[in-house]
Amino acid sequence: MSALFKRIDTVFLEVSDMEKSITWYTEVLGFSVRWHDEENGYAAIEMGETPLTLVRAEKVTPASHCLLNFYSSDIYGAHHTLQENGVEVEDVVDYGTVLSFEFKDPDGHILGVCYFEE
Repeated sequence: MSALFKRIDTVFLEVSDMEKSITWYTEVLGFSVRWHDEENGYAAIEMGETPLTLVRAEKVTPASHCLLNFYSSDIYGAHHTLQENGVEVEDVVDYGTVLSFEFKDPDGHILGVCYFEE
């Protein structure tokens, strides 16, 4: 029997200021814009196989937990680069087989970075 789903196609994230968020995700995190629908308030950010779709919202209430992890083969380099770009980052935590840290986007969404041997 084959799996019902092949992959996660996109992840949706509400943002209060679309232009500010697009700028942050492209300039600070280094992603690119796949498409932007200004009229309907959507922008897809290219980040590997699964795009992050920003959704314009009047009020954004960030979750109290990490929404997603970015994988980095150089977690300490990613940590340093984010700090250099003015992002407040938590310390890298070593869980034995996984290293990770968290940071927040302009709307206060908690995002994570992880590394493990592939």
